[in-house]
Amino acid sequence: MSINWLLLGGHQSQKREVITDQDLQQDTQKSEVITECYCPNGHSILSETELFQGHPGLTLKLKNKTREGLLIISPVIGDRDRVFVDFEKRLGEVVEICCPVCSEPFPVYNVCPCDAHLVALFTSQKAHFSQCIGICQRPGSPLSELLSERDLRLYSRQDYY
Repeated sequence: MSINWLLLGGHQSQKREVITDQDLQQDTQKSEVITECYCPNGHSILSETELFQGHPGLTLKLKNKTREGLLIISPVIGDRDRVFVDFEKRLGEVVEICCPVCSEPFPVYNVCPCDAHLVALFTSQKAHFSQCIGICQRPGSPLSELLSERDLRLYSRQDYY
């Protein structure tokens, strides 16, 4: 069992708390769940077609030059669970991610390290980049999971993209 120290301020020798591996595992189990998500036109993309850990999934329309289908992803930030409907994922392929209701493409937020784009999914009906989460247009990319708005801002500021 490894031990990490958390300094709580004040006199350091008197205010320490031991953080165990079990504490770290419990922290990672506390996940952020997206409870609202919209396209640029304000359509909700949450759907109970598929449930992930009891939460409705985010339904996205995927399009390329020859076909289109749906991708339903977990609303839990960092969870890579997903279901493809009428769409076969091809390794390395970049797809357009659209609203399943109005087929409006989601706007580009930034460039992904895989040379595809990160698109913005809005967490309020007002399509504003200050309230968004992101996902890569390349299924299978290391960033093809939901990224929180905090992570998107951090990556942009750190020039990771």
